[in-house]
Amino acid sequence: MYKIYIEEVPVLLVQNITDIEITAETKVLHYPQDKKMFLTEIEQLEENKIAYQQLVVVAKEGKLKKLKKKFFKPYKVVKAGGGVVFNAKDEILAIFRRGHWDLPKGKREKGESMATTAIREVQEETGIENIVLGDLIMETFHTFYNRKGKRCIKRSYWYRMETEDVELSPQLEEDIEQAVWIDKETLLGKRPIYKNIVDVLNQL
Repeated sequence: MYKIYIEEVPVLLVQNITDIEITAETKVLHYPQDKKMFLTEIEQLEENKIAYQQLVVVAKEGKLKKLKKKFFKPYKVVKAGGGVVFNAKDEILAIFRRGHWDLPKGKREKGESMATTAIREVQEETGIENIVLGDLIMETFHTFYNRKGKRCIKRSYWYRMETEDVELSPQLEEDIEQAVWIDKETLLGKRPIYKNIVDVLNQL
């Protein structure tokens, strides 16, 4: 299964619909039977003209990778790395940026490994220096338009991290207003918070 957020609406590309919870607020399409409708729905989602809560696209048997390739074709993939950083109190390092609660992350620079990107971005955005890198938690996907108006998908790699540093210094030039230590349940209750961040927290 692949989950891509478009304007905070999850688009699920699946092989087997029985693995998905279908509600009254779910729209289901079958690929390639609904190919034209599928492309129209994506455009409508990008224009924020859709009222349902999730779109599920079911691939023909053995065709999930082909469906993913079709979905990704119009987009430029931008890779990013980020961290779920825990302190000695088992609190998580969260940031508040551009009106949403978030976790520190940023785009990969040329030649970097994703783990190196994740550590560098956490350091730059929050001011902590000493980080112990843990395992990769998961990957998330969301679409956006870049400054040139090009359609992009951000593929973010999220790592578990630990630190003994306490003092935080939010990177103001990246529009980060706050960097705080907060327990997981309190962070999950914050609003507004991006849905892909909720997915990462729920994976812990």
